[in-house]
Amino acid sequence: DRNAEFVVEGGDMPFFEDGKPSQYTQNCIEFCNNFEMERQRTLSFVQLLKDLDLFELKTANFTPQNPDGSAGQPQKIADYFGVSEEKLNKLPTEKLVELRDNGALGQIYAHLLSLVGWDRLVAVALGRASQTPQAANA
Repeated sequence: DRNAEFVVEGGDMPFFEDGKPSQYTQNCIEFCNNFEMERQRTLSFVQLLKDLDLFELKTANFTPQNPDGSAGQPQKIADYFGVSEEKLNKLPTEKLVELRDNGALGQIYAHLLSLVGWDRLVAVALGRASQTPQAANA
């Protein structure tokens, strides 16, 4: 986009040097290539999970704490598709070995572990959001 304000003659980061892509441009190209490779790996991983029918609809809830310390009314945050631990455990042993050997099993367990942190993540986000207006008024 030649009209972009950061594209100027003699800028700090030239796109080309001596008619060849500059180191900056090469780094940008490498980043884009790596991003595309990771995108393709993600698509393949998700397709593997679909093929194994491991996804199920899940709901992310958050239970706030009342001023007296008791649990408040649970609030629905989102619906999403996640790996079903029950379906994973029902896979045949040879399929689990295959997943272990191709590295997918570790990624699946990392996903399952990350699901445990929903409540804490939402609580941190809500805590930050509630502090922002107070800081602006101070």
